[in-house]
Amino acid sequence: MIDTIKILKQNLSMMKKTILIFLIFSSFCLYSYWEWTPQTGRWINPKYAVKDTPEEQFKYAEEFRKNGQIEYAIREHKKLLKHYPRSEYASQSCFILGQIYKEKGDMKKAFEYFQKIIDEHPSSSLVFPAIKLQSEIADAELKKKRTGIFKFFTGKDRAEYMNKVIENSPYEFENIERMFNLAEFYYQVKEYNESIKTLDKIIVNFPQTEFAEKAKYLKIKYMVDSIPKVNYDTDIIEEIREMIIEFTIEYPESEFSDEIEGIKNLLDKKEAEKYYLIARYYERAGKNKGAIYYYKKLIEKFPETEYGKIANEKVKNIK
Repeated sequence: MIDTIKILKQNLSMMKKTILIFLIFSSFCLYSYWEWTPQTGRWINPKYAVKDTPEEQFKYAEEFRKNGQIEYAIREHKKLLKHYPRSEYASQSCFILGQIYKEKGDMKKAFEYFQKIIDEHPSSSLVFPAIKLQSEIADAELKKKRTGIFKFFTGKDRAEYMNKVIENSPYEFENIERMFNLAEFYYQVKEYNESIKTLDKIIVNFPQTEFAEKAKYLKIKYMVDSIPKVNYDTDIIEEIREMIIEFTIEYPESEFSDEIEGIKNLLDKKEAEKYYLIARYYERAGKNKGAIYYYKKLIEKFPETEYGKIANEKVKNIK
């Protein structure tokens, strides 16, 4: 009886092993497809096989794309990039992969494949078409409305694509509009320093042009708007005043003359407000001597402003 049980256990164990081997073999057959190739004298899996030349591989990938088999086309173009990265077809495969991913809505991958052309194939005729398509992606990114968790992304995060486009072709005239758009975007999201840096690129890269004039005007405007409402630092105001003087000398007939005059008046108001707040601080602290000093300075420098008129009354009433 004991021997019978022992034999049954051994048979059961053998059966389990047989079933396991069968399952493994079945899985191999199901999920792997192998072909015998007389040329190589071995079995190959078409999923991993590559054609003998980059041209053949490219045409093979394109056949899938033409037939609407996009995932296969992606696989074969990637295979070309892996096995023939320096061939004349590599930049074409990068471009096609970028187009495919752009159509699929995967802008990150699309942008990256266009970037590979610029980084790895700088002499390719596809460099400028790639930059143009990158620019479209970057424009769309800047115009996106962020909701939910995305609204917490900084301006730098959202402007990353456009910065790269500009970096790829810093002296291209089409870049000027891109830089103005990027500067405006930074301004709208209150990334004033980044906005001013972008305008500086226009001023440096395209001097003696109408674009430099516009960039210098916008730089003054953005710097003024970057000043905090409560500001006790006169250095920034003095810097802007110097920039205004330089601007009016360089562009006496500027189309932005009225706007510059308005900025000058706004600076007067901001600086007058600063003196007024300091004077009020001394007055509230019972330090009338200090209050009178700043009220008089205010009257001397900005008599026609709202704060200058208030200061005039204050000086008469403080003893």
